[in-house]
Amino acid sequence: MMLPDVRLMFSTAYLPHTLYSIAITSISIHLVSQRRASSDERARINAQISILQTISQQLRSPEPLSHDELERLRRLARPASIEAGVDIPKEEIGWKEVIFGQRKTQEDGMSEWDKKDLEKVQLDISKNEAI
Repeated sequence: MMLPDVRLMFSTAYLPHTLYSIAITSISIHLVSQRRASSDERARINAQISILQTISQQLRSPEPLSHDELERLRRLARPASIEAGVDIPKEEIGWKEVIFGQRKTQEDGMSEWDKKDLEKVQLDISKNEAI
């Protein structure tokens, strides 16, 4: 009488639980990002409303409003994509990037933050050499 392979039994027994855990984690991360995006959008819209209310109050006031001030407030009230005049294309992310991490977009593989840190270190070194 042969006993079943213990490794196979454990791996198949926990497979549904593993898949459910991954699915629940993925859904929760997605919901958190959606919540953040909606709160950012709400804050942006509230800021636009505030700016537009300021414009309407200044236009209703008896004192004249300068053209430069009105133009500045209009620019603040516009969304960034309209201000730039260019639609930002959305980049497709494949499963390979999801599983193994994001691909390197820069030639030397350093992120923007790493470059800033490197510049700070080089500046500190040059200051110490000058002393």
